Amino acid sequence: MIMRRLLSHRLGRLAGGLTLALCAGIAHADYPDRPIQAVSPYAAGGANDFLTRLMAQQMAGVMDAKIVVENRAGANGIVGAGYVAKSAPDGYTLLMGNSATHGTNPTLYKPLSYDPNADFAPVGMVASVPIVLAVNSNLGVNSVAELIAYGKSHPGKLAFGSSGVGGTGHLCGEAFKAATGLDMVHVPYKGDAPAVADAMGGQVSMAFVGVASAAPLVASGKIKILGVASTHRSGSLPKVPTFAEAGYKDLQFAQWYALFARAGTPQPVIDKLNQATRTVLGKDDVKKSLATQGADPEYMTPDQLRTFYQSEIKRFADIINGLGIKAE
Repeated sequence: MIMRRLLSHRLGRLAGGLTLALCAGIAHADYPDRPIQAVSPYAAGGANDFLTRLMAQQMAGVMDAKIVVENRAGANGIVGAGYVAKSAPDGYTLLMGNSATHGTNPTLYKPLSYDPNADFAPVGMVASVPIVLAVNSNLGVNSVAELIAYGKSHPGKLAFGSSGVGGTGHLCGEAFKAATGLDMVHVPYKGDAPAVADAMGGQVSMAFVGVASAAPLVASGKIKILGVASTHRSGSLPKVPTFAEAGYKDLQFAQWYALFARAGTPQPVIDKLNQATRTVLGKDDVKKSLATQGADPEYMTPDQLRTFYQSEIKRFADIINGLGIKAE
């Protein structure tokens, strides 16, 4: 009798486990069966918002789903990232993270309200926007070499703008300063747009900003773009050399963007989301939309993304700590 009860109990547990597994499998197969929330941790109108809306629209079509974009801006992306870090691990809340949320913030802000590794499951890379060096045309320089020569002969006269302390543009400017030995002062702004505007107006000599913020302004004749901080020339500026071509191969900085879900999200859901990003990034109309922002599509698997952003956190930490950069 006892053996019969024990066997019955074990069979019941096994049946219950199989039922749960079957239900979970069905739930994954049905995903998504309700609207997905895509969070941009920055205000509307910027590159992060643009990419979040582009991917939401395109992925919705691919997945036959409804994806709603919500802007949760504040504290260099910390507000939005922190919100997603506390969401349910079910794939219905996604973050358009970037080189700040999963790059510079872990070093700049301590304690940080989220853990980039423990709180998130990487979904896939979306795009990268290289940093460029835009100088005021009145400086009379036409290359990185000429800028360096000008700076050496005019010590203390150069100032560079960026989107803010600890941003990718700021780090690129500081790395350029260290590599060239130029005497330059950093002037932080609240975004790329005001930084490059002041470079055009002569309030600062130059600005290190995303290519999308500077390329359309070259036609004004008030700024020149001397270098691109990427491994290859930008499609928006095919005639502008990379810093590597100018002799500074280590100056590689980009504002990159990637999708993340909450840690613990089932792998089949992550896989479905990743496949959707791959499909979307392969579409010609999406590539054209990205090109308007100076962005290059950058597909990665979840594992590749994890390896990439962890290496970026370390790289940025070395730069930030080495140069003694502090958050405002």
